[in-house]
Amino acid sequence: MKPFFFTIVLHKTTKRASNLEDSLFEAGCSDALICRYNDTVYLEFDRNCSNAEMAISTALNEIKQAGFTPASIIEGGVASMSEIASRAKLTRAAVNNYSKSARGPGDFPEPLFGLASGSPLYSWPAVALWLHQQGKVDHSLVAVSQAAQQLTPELVTPNPHH
Repeated sequence: MKPFFFTIVLHKTTKRASNLEDSLFEAGCSDALICRYNDTVYLEFDRNCSNAEMAISTALNEIKQAGFTPASIIEGGVASMSEIASRAKLTRAAVNNYSKSARGPGDFPEPLFGLASGSPLYSWPAVALWLHQQGKVDHSLVAVSQAAQQLTPELVTPNPHH
């Protein structure tokens, strides 16, 4: 068993939901920290499992069993420079240098979004793989990001008009 760390955002769930903590705990999410950003609830998992895909898929099933809807798996999406630095335990300056080819082999993944605003967003799975290839992060970050990316299409994207 290996530890895997990942974050799942819940759709339209408030932290004040009367049964939130109990329902999640009873469904098996005892290894998740329940967090909130404004009115958005997210779960930070620290799950021991044989592989990342199993860790994430069992968490998704437990969330659904508890009666909640997973909206996204953070590690399967995009990340800002600050998020990359935080997840990889690097300085923001180091990540910035990698992105500008001032350090490393010069083939840092290109940003996907946010170019016009000056706040580029990168594919976290691509960046995690690149950082692992440079010996900067553990393989578990890559495994989680790849599993999250694979499992994201299975999530039901809620209709914003309902």
